[in-house]
Amino acid sequence: MEDKKVKKVIVIAILISILLLGLTGVVSAQENIIKIGTAVSMTGHMAREGGLVKNGFEVWADWTNRHGGITAGGVNYKVEMIYLDDESDPVRGAKLTERLITQDNVDFLFGPFSSAITFATSAIAEKYKMITIAPQSNAIKIFERGYEYIFSVLPPATELLSPIAYMADGLNPRPEIVAIISSNDLFPLSCAEGFRDKCEELGFKVPFFEKYPPGSTDLSNLLTQAEGINPDILVLSGYTGDAIMVNRQCKELNVNAKIFIAAEGVDIPDFTRELGNDAEYWFGATWWSQNMNNTDTIFGSTADYVQICKDYFGPDYEARQHCATGSAAGSLLQLAIEKADSIELEKVREALRSLDIELATFPAVAFNEKGQNIKWQHPVMQVQNGKAVVVFPDSLKEKEPMYPTPEWQKR
Repeated sequence: MEDKKVKKVIVIAILISILLLGLTGVVSAQENIIKIGTAVSMTGHMAREGGLVKNGFEVWADWTNRHGGITAGGVNYKVEMIYLDDESDPVRGAKLTERLITQDNVDFLFGPFSSAITFATSAIAEKYKMITIAPQSNAIKIFERGYEYIFSVLPPATELLSPIAYMADGLNPRPEIVAIISSNDLFPLSCAEGFRDKCEELGFKVPFFEKYPPGSTDLSNLLTQAEGINPDILVLSGYTGDAIMVNRQCKELNVNAKIFIAAEGVDIPDFTRELGNDAEYWFGATWWSQNMNNTDTIFGSTADYVQICKDYFGPDYEARQHCATGSAAGSLLQLAIEKADSIELEKVREALRSLDIELATFPAVAFNEKGQNIKWQHPVMQVQNGKAVVVFPDSLKEKEPMYPTPEWQKR
């Protein structure tokens, strides 16, 4: 009887061992996945931009998985993306970021669109010592807190509109008076203040600089005030929806300028799609354009990347900087992991800090101790014949800038 009990125990032990071995195999398989989480705007007032950033994440993850994944330490890893909708809200974004870290157990984070939301989410990531690569968040205040785990694809927001100031400085007749209207939000305000400072440095006069609450739906009062100084340059520093609204209200109020500038929107298809001919002549700066000629080991060339996006989203898809920087975030993480030859977070962080590279999806990247990209060289775009084209600098120019902008009533 005892022998039977012993045999029974042995059989059970063997079965348990076999089961455990099987489970170990499953766990090992699961461990060969790098989980990346992102809370990004899929709804709310920043859904346009957030959706484009998400497109960039998707293209990179799909391309990487179809081309062998990421190899480190002799192990081949597939990428698993976890997307959550922050609804364009910083508080929700912060809560979702904590969920991604503590419940979804992600290995790394990609940041959202919007500096204001990233300001909140990066505080959570820093608390848990989790790397965040931010594709579209570059307001100065994010990087003034001594954080060690946040990295920005974009150079500081204060530099975004600087090329337009240099372009304007060379126009004939040279514009003189600048009016700036900015959303009182981290990213737009950084862009506006940077442009103001650059204009004053170059000798332009900036007698009008006013802010409006984020999400405002009527800026007619500020536009009327700006019209009162007869500006040569009128700047709207906000988001795409703001730029569309201001364009329409300028036409309704007959507010004219020789140069109209939108910090965000000109290179987003919705701007020209919704405004039609009224989008013509508007200027904006972009960190990346399709006619750049950069290369990397992931996508190949900029032209290759543009075609990859068409293959993924359809032949009519026009890759823009929001999509490109989303993919650039993935490329930077991939290259850092490969350089570290490890997925250990601290080793990857040190590898990120040491990168000094160009990408098919971004012209140049090198980080300072704050995690800011300290390299910037980017073009000015203008809507001409229904399309945003590069008009400055000469090395990237597709067309000459159309200047000055005719009055609304003479178009």
